[in-house]
Amino acid sequence: MTQPPDTTISDSTSVPRLSVQRQPLLLAYFWLLLFSVVNFARPEDWIPGLTRIPLAKITGILAFVALVFAIGKVRLKFARELIYLLLLLGQLCLTVPFSPVWRGGAFQGVLDFSKVVVIGIVMVLVVRTVTRLRYLLFVQAASVAIVAVVSVWKGRGLGGRLEGVLNGNYANSNDLALTIVVSLPLCLVFLFGSRSKLLKIAWAAAISVMTYAVFLTSSRAGLISLIVAVSVCLWEFAIRGRRRYLVTVVAIAAVVFSVYAANGVVSRLSAKDESATESAQQRRELLIKSLKVTAQHPLFGVGLGNFSVVSGNWHVSHNSYTQMSSEGGIPALVLYLLILWRGFANVRSVKRLARSGGELGMFARALRASLAGFVVGSFFASEAYQFLTYFLVFYTTILYQIALRERRANRHNIDVADANTPEKSDRLMPEQPAWST
Repeated sequence: MTQPPDTTISDSTSVPRLSVQRQPLLLAYFWLLLFSVVNFARPEDWIPGLTRIPLAKITGILAFVALVFAIGKVRLKFARELIYLLLLLGQLCLTVPFSPVWRGGAFQGVLDFSKVVVIGIVMVLVVRTVTRLRYLLFVQAASVAIVAVVSVWKGRGLGGRLEGVLNGNYANSNDLALTIVVSLPLCLVFLFGSRSKLLKIAWAAAISVMTYAVFLTSSRAGLISLIVAVSVCLWEFAIRGRRRYLVTVVAIAAVVFSVYAANGVVSRLSAKDESATESAQQRRELLIKSLKVTAQHPLFGVGLGNFSVVSGNWHVSHNSYTQMSSEGGIPALVLYLLILWRGFANVRSVKRLARSGGELGMFARALRASLAGFVVGSFFASEAYQFLTYFLVFYTTILYQIALRERRANRHNIDVADANTPEKSDRLMPEQPAWST
């Protein structure tokens, strides 16, 4: 399988390219990659006639079927976050019979969420090499970058705020901003890894337009998550990664964007914008309402999607954490938090196992920034059941598994080399005390 052009970062952890016959689960990975393209690029919104074809369902089902038929080729070992996800699905299934609002709606919500579990299983079991992970990350970074560029170019505005030209998570201004923010650190890694100056310029331009798009959405949550993600990127890449010039670049960019693109979001942050003030008040009321619903139904919540029914105004909670607690109960919230925590734990482990300047280390730094931006941004958006949430976590799962296998392989090779070297093989024998001679 070829690599994305000039996006490879030289690293000792790179996996040798195998022939098609020797690559396990290649067909399942192919369909998973297509699913990722469908999820992030949304070709059905670009190409007329595809809207009637359920591309996501088709590619997801084919990926899972291909995994089932080739299951004997892979060693089944579920990561803890995948086990937490399965437990979360079980908890959400219990909300259906105990829902005091609408069991049919809760059942449909669980059915939709089960797709996330299926894709999560496929990702963790199928993506076992750096090359395969790199392609998945490249698809997300490139797709979101293109969507951001097109949104700025032809995007429609609602009340002066940029909305995406596509459906799904790109249609809403807040969701568009959050999706862009969590993809920005990945684009930064591909910028660093590109060998061609032309590609470096392209990635730099994409990052600039993506940042500009976040400002144009006038999303307060998007701005906050952007500040968090950029701050973590500066710490990881500029301070610890010794690219101090990034501090100057970000400072200049902050001044430029604040002067030419921040009027909308600054206006929404101030008390002068009546619509923004009304929106903030409504968000506070929804947050309080979701906490009350959680307190009233702590074990099983009101069922997936049913908070909008009991909210009184058919609005979601606009908070991923209270969305999970009010609709799935406190046990669901605990499992959700454990899944997110495992993402950060995996990143920390990868940074300990891999070289900080290598490809695994670079992706670990980027995913830490993406997760940090998402965790903060999702406090103001209902993202608990979206693919993006679990994609970020399972990227770190795959990264950790690869780093762990590479570390074990390197240790094994060193041990074999030491044992086969006469001078070093003597060191493997118990050392005799000096007086024994």
